[in-house]
Parts: sequence; structure tokens; C-alpha cells
Amino acid sequence: MSSKAEPAEYNIPPEHAELWRQLQEFVFDEPGAEYNFSKRLAKRNKWEHDFALRVIEEYRKFLFLLKAAGHMVTPSIVVDEAWHLHLIYTYSYWEVLCTQIFKVPMHHHPGNGTDEDQTKFAAIYERTLDDYKRFFGEPPVEIWGKPNESIDWRAILSALPVPKRTKSALLDLFPRPSDEAP
Repeated sequence: MSSKAEPAEYNIPPEHAELWRQLQEFVFDEPGAEYNFSKRLAKRNKWEHDFALRVIEEYRKFLFLLKAAGHMVTPSIVVDEAWHLHLIYTYSYWEVLCTQIFKVPMHHHPGNGTDEDQTKFAAIYERTLDDYKRFFGEPPVEIWGKPNESIDWRAILSALPVPKRTKSALLDLFPRPSDEAP
């Protein structure tokens, strides 16, 4: 019995149904390859093969978010490992995924390690988790981690050295505690 949820359990809007169908059909493990994508992912990260297969399914969901969310998203550390590996499968990534499915190139933008950058990506990650929940339900903790509910994102975003207009748009993404239901 598969632990993979059926598409009916997901909340894929009609305008993204074709994208999700294509991503579900996307083949990561080339048939007949002895050392395929999932085995390489498992070996590189010292994971069990079954876990690598689960990570690939979560990467598939991340790819959906990358295209459907309408804003920048960021993967979990574990899902990012699948993305890094996929990037070296250049034909699969650039020709099949980006050109045929996404119809646009999707570049990986790693952070630069500064405090501001880490803060920015932490906020984007929290929003990614919100989007994940909206489309797919609760993300598996062993792959996506736990959201940090103690973080005051409004305070962090207020301190970012960005133009006022940008800061205002970012703050709109996070309700004030007084705006939330009791």
C-alpha cells in the first residue's frame, strides 16, 4: 500500500491541474538506469532508499509551488538536496522540466549567508510552508521540519534594510497579532 496521497486529497485548483498532472508524470528515475536519481540521492546523503523516494515526492510538490505559488518559495534543507542533484541532470532539469513543463527557466538562487539573507529566506520558508498546507495539507516534519511559531516575522521584516514600499508589501504577508482570530 502506498503512503502517497491521491490527487483527490490535494487542493489543486483547476488552473494548476495540468501542471500538477505533468509533474506527477515526470520521471526522475530513468528506466533501466542502474544508478538512477533516487539511488544517487540516497547515497550522496546517506539516506535509506525509501526515504530518498519520499524526498523526491516532496521535491515534486516543491516544484509545483515553485511555479504555482506566484511568489518566491524556498525548499527545506532536505528537499534542496534533491533540487541540487536534479540541476546536474541537465537535460532532465532544463529541457524536460523547465522547457517542456514550466515553459520558463527556473533558476536556483542560493543565499549569500548574511544575517539579512537568512532572515529573508526564513520568512520565505514560512510562507512556503503556508502554501504547502494550502495545496497539500500538513508537510511531513521529517522532510520539511517544524515551523518556528515563536518567531515574530513582523519585527524581523520591520528591521530589514529594504525600501519602505517593499517592507510594507512584506509586512502585509504577516498579520498583526491583533488581526488574528482569538
